Amino acid sequence: RRRNRHTRLRIARTGTGRNAAALCQRIARTDSAKNDSAACPTNMVWTTMLSRGARLALAVVGTARAQFQFEIPQGMFEQMHGMGGGRMHGMHGMGGGRPRGPSVPPGVHDNWDWLKATTWHWNNWRDVRFAADGRFEAPTPDCQRGQCRWSSDETTLYIRWGEAGLHKLKATESKAAPETKLKGKRVADGERCQATFISKEERDEDLDLYEVLGIDDEVEQKEIKKAYRKLSLKYHPDKCTGTVEVEKEDGTKVDEECAKLMNRVTLAYEVLGDEDKRILYDTGGLESVKEGIDEDEGRGGGGMDPFSMLFGGGGGGRGRGGGGGKRGPDARVELAVSLEDMYLGNVVDASITRRVVCRKCAGKKEGKCAGCGRCPNEVRMVQREMRPGMIVQQQEEVQSKEKCKNEETVLKAHVERGMDVGSELTFPRMSEQLPGQIPGNIVMTLKQKPHGRFTRKGNDLHMDMVISLKEALLGFSKKFDHLDGHAVVVAQSKTTKPGETKRIKREGMPHHNFPSEFGDLFVKFQFKMPTELTEAQRTAIGDLF
Repeated sequence: RRRNRHTRLRIARTGTGRNAAALCQRIARTDSAKNDSAACPTNMVWTTMLSRGARLALAVVGTARAQFQFEIPQGMFEQMHGMGGGRMHGMHGMGGGRPRGPSVPPGVHDNWDWLKATTWHWNNWRDVRFAADGRFEAPTPDCQRGQCRWSSDETTLYIRWGEAGLHKLKATESKAAPETKLKGKRVADGERCQATFISKEERDEDLDLYEVLGIDDEVEQKEIKKAYRKLSLKYHPDKCTGTVEVEKEDGTKVDEECAKLMNRVTLAYEVLGDEDKRILYDTGGLESVKEGIDEDEGRGGGGMDPFSMLFGGGGGGRGRGGGGGKRGPDARVELAVSLEDMYLGNVVDASITRRVVCRKCAGKKEGKCAGCGRCPNEVRMVQREMRPGMIVQQQEEVQSKEKCKNEETVLKAHVERGMDVGSELTFPRMSEQLPGQIPGNIVMTLKQKPHGRFTRKGNDLHMDMVISLKEALLGFSKKFDHLDGHAVVVAQSKTTKPGETKRIKREGMPHHNFPSEFGDLFVKFQFKMPTELTEAQRTAIGDLF
């Protein structure tokens, strides 16, 4: 504590309040024999003045000493104790004092996604807005300072409205429509409240990017590029100004700004034109694409930001691991091919069964969604209030809202000339799918089927050739067909010894990546001995030897 006081507390002339000044004076008296309370004005900035529990949480960052500085916003002390504006009792140790208020969910349940980016008229008074990132916007000072949040469980909406306290409401319909109303009460005194729907902002997350480009969701990349070029020319600022009439999904026609349509087309191509972003979009929507970009740039929920862990910063999205955590594991399989495939090169069909995410099938059972069932549980990053004012991020397993099915897929394995046993073929993003995750690769390892004539050793071929005793003594010339059908002649003019091997150059396997180069063929001779001899044969052999 006393090693360096300035790493614990730095005094400056900015604003908080009386409670912070009193706490500052207490620390000054504790750290030094003399009273430094004069160094503690009413307005101040803190530098890592943390409780023991907070210091333990920061320990995960590393053992190196570092200085973090942040400004304490007005009203923070009030928020830390139920947003009631009371005195800051029991701050030391983050422990005793006022009891904790009612617990609320840390995030927004999938059932309430429709409420994001909507505006409502509250109690015949003013308009309020439910932001997509969990902020609750209302024309009150505390909400304007960013102290109001909203969250939900499966059935209930919770609004933490600063000094006004916690509100609990339910919706008459689960959709953003004029007939939908929010009804509930304030928890502290039971005062009734309600809100009527006004409008919903059109977000990028609500767009179907395939419909934006006017293409099917199974087209190849060349078709995506073709559609983008066509629409980018149509809505280019040099050719399209003002507004243009477009037809919506329900058949109605509306006027849209050319610049807005161009931005949509550009967004659709940036996502669908990139294979990794496209698979993230197909399995988890645009939200998963944005999370993947944030994680790649070091802004994901899995980052080691100590103040995000302690004070709830950095969001609580559906993080599935930082950086590489967005990519699933690779699957390794074996593919048996013939020696002829390796000698000549061939395309071999390989059938696999894998799990795929059914796009846009959440809550649907008919049509292409008929054979889809529930996906495996997902892991999300959520915020938990450990103690009043101390919020940490944790992982939790939740039921997926997406649907999956097992699908048989045929992969085209291109076996190149000269490939050997153990060679690997990679099929990017073809492993099993999970919502919001880039599938891993399928890695196929080649193995060779047994061949009736040849045995392969590296780039050389080995074979056995059976000859008679007469051929072994007098010589011979034999011919056979090679793997590609060309004739190979094996000839001996001298006596052949048992187990003798003859080497024929350039009749082995082609070298992989150098198909004009070949290994050698090794022919091992085996004798076929007669089962019996006549008396005359015996006499002749005896006379000769």
